[in-house]
Amino acid sequence: MNYKSGICTFCGTGCGHLLDVRGDSVRGVYPLQGHPVSKGRLCVRGWNIHELLNTNEKIQTPLVRKNGKLVEATYDEAIGVLVDNLAKRKKNAADEVGFLASPRSSNEENFLLMKLARAVFNTNNISLDSDPGHRRSLNVMHRGTGMAGMLGSLEEISKARFILVAGIDITKQNPIIGSEIHKAARAGARLVTLDTRNTQIARLSGSFLQVRPGSYKIAMAYMAKVILEEFLTNADFIKRYTSGYEGFVSAIKTLKDGDVADKTGVDLAALKEVGRELARSDTAMVFFSSGISGFDQETIGYIYNLFLLAGKIGREGCGVNPITGINNLQGSYDMGIAPDLLTGFQQLSDATAREKFNKEWGVKLPAEAGASIHELLMAGKRLKAMVVVEHDESIIMNVNEVRDMDFVAYIGSFRNNFINYAHVVLPIATYVETDGTYTNTERRVQLSKKKLEPSKGTVPGWKLYTMIAEKAGAKWGYASPADVTAEIARLTPSYAGISHRKLEGSYGIKWPCNKENPNGTARFSLDGVPKKISFAPVDSSFRVPRASEEYPILLLIGEAQHYWHQNNLMKKTTIPLREYNATLLLYPQGYVALAPENAQELGVRDRFPVKIVSPYGSMETMVQVTDKVKKNTAYVAYFIHDMVTKFFLEHKDVLKRGEDATIPVRIVKV
Repeated sequence: MNYKSGICTFCGTGCGHLLDVRGDSVRGVYPLQGHPVSKGRLCVRGWNIHELLNTNEKIQTPLVRKNGKLVEATYDEAIGVLVDNLAKRKKNAADEVGFLASPRSSNEENFLLMKLARAVFNTNNISLDSDPGHRRSLNVMHRGTGMAGMLGSLEEISKARFILVAGIDITKQNPIIGSEIHKAARAGARLVTLDTRNTQIARLSGSFLQVRPGSYKIAMAYMAKVILEEFLTNADFIKRYTSGYEGFVSAIKTLKDGDVADKTGVDLAALKEVGRELARSDTAMVFFSSGISGFDQETIGYIYNLFLLAGKIGREGCGVNPITGINNLQGSYDMGIAPDLLTGFQQLSDATAREKFNKEWGVKLPAEAGASIHELLMAGKRLKAMVVVEHDESIIMNVNEVRDMDFVAYIGSFRNNFINYAHVVLPIATYVETDGTYTNTERRVQLSKKKLEPSKGTVPGWKLYTMIAEKAGAKWGYASPADVTAEIARLTPSYAGISHRKLEGSYGIKWPCNKENPNGTARFSLDGVPKKISFAPVDSSFRVPRASEEYPILLLIGEAQHYWHQNNLMKKTTIPLREYNATLLLYPQGYVALAPENAQELGVRDRFPVKIVSPYGSMETMVQVTDKVKKNTAYVAYFIHDMVTKFFLEHKDVLKRGEDATIPVRIVKV
């Protein structure tokens, strides 16, 4: 047997594994015992990743649409069609051309896609398919500390004496991180969960505060007010290390107990005690959802401010920790996959940063920020040409806009429904068929080495982007992904000390890695910080969504362990697919989780058909009766195609608000 170490590429945890490579296939997967994140464990998804790599649904050859049908083509022909369609729109590219990148692509691939969009095809319209939540987290962290990423370390969970889990079903979304949190709680850490649903981690917690939808912000603000009123802050810490304190105090001083109790629905004595415990604990961490189901920026600001007020930032065993659900979501932002960013969260509007890229690339980058592809599609601004990479099937949210485009190219390893709308399809090698780096949720950059030859002559993503650039007249000249990483290091201060050679044989390096931190940075540290860290600017409005007589139930939207949204990859592995199919067997129309009290009022039992009606649309589904949701609150994991096209398509503006998103509905028996 030939075991080769690598990185699991499902979620953002970045677990290490061993792949059993035999001939031209991967036959099995095993945990990597010494890995500092996974520590010899894998979750149900990680245990089945080899099946994804062996699926017969790989795209094997380039395709070009002729006479309405996709037919096989050579790379040269397909690339030629792509380049011709983008090049003729170069003068108006800022309005007409867009690139939708994948948070599953390697850093090298995303860097080159970003370079292709900006330096070759003259557009800043580049974004991710899951960009809203994590970008909001990065905005808050970067503005406050200068570090656009997790402020803590997964390796230090065991050193936190107080842990708050807010708005994330972490044992399902990131099971290994959830396991570490549970382990810390069993060892004596105080574990508190704040959530709208009674999740598994809530049931494992010492305290569970089940808040009403949209009230996380006011709960955080109230705990901060308790810390202030009971003089539990470290005045020397606040004065020495922080700025913006007075503005934050002003935002929360008007909070009234009765208002907080009404809006959150939780016992104020319990909320006060959590605030006290946080302030008095020697070390503390908070974990919350990022990515597509993340909080709004105001809520993230209050989470960050609460922990800064308590002095739980910048020390060992402390940290504000946004958790990513997709393997390279953090790395994608590090590579400038955003309409207003360059690599390492350098601002496109910064003329000095832009000139550095101009000099390196020999071009003049467009200075005006572009727009998110989803924003352009949702706003009805008609892009004429779009390049999409490894997109999960959530693209059906914008199916009408995509169908009407003049030109669409799809680049990916696996077949999915999006191919039906593409004019050109370009296959790329999977992550085990090329070298590449990936950055996990804690800023850990890890190298995944090539383990197999690309199947049937498909080319790696970095090579494909080089071929496209050369067809368009650019001379890139990369010989390997290591060359791309070297360029990333030259342009990106936080990655300046990272190279493939340095990463080989290691379990990764956490950026910033540079001359001052040649071995990386475990966590954000107050030591050597050149300026004071600032409280996030927040407002003092604490509005929460309200139901009405006509629409008395607040509907929450989210994911489940075995079927994240319309996830194309989860359906290609046996156990997750089995669980997905088992759920469909019980609930062929999907389900809405409903409290027993509401089910009784409606006269329905488990699996009864119901209709969900909102001011904008309706859908039929089935009931799952559960005490995991509060009365007058319902929950839907949108994994059924018709749920999206017949209902959520009309609520796209709500969905982008993530965890705080609610839709007032009424539910009727069918």
